[in-house]
Amino acid sequence: MLGKENFFTNLVIASLRHERQIAAEAERAIEQLTLKQVVAWLVKDGKIRTQQGVDVAFLDL
Repeated sequence: MLGKENFFTNLVIASLRHERQIAAEAERAIEQLTLKQVVAWLVKDGKIRTQQGVDVAFLDL
């Protein structure tokens, strides 16, 4: 069971970094973010990655 707990903990911590960035750009608290805002940000970051390169995008994929 410990392996699953570590995985989940790492997932939550990694997601928090992204949520902080999305909230900062939206000028909102993380708790106020909507699913639509999160998806729009992910799409925008994907377009940046495609058009300008991986070094400019926020997400490390």
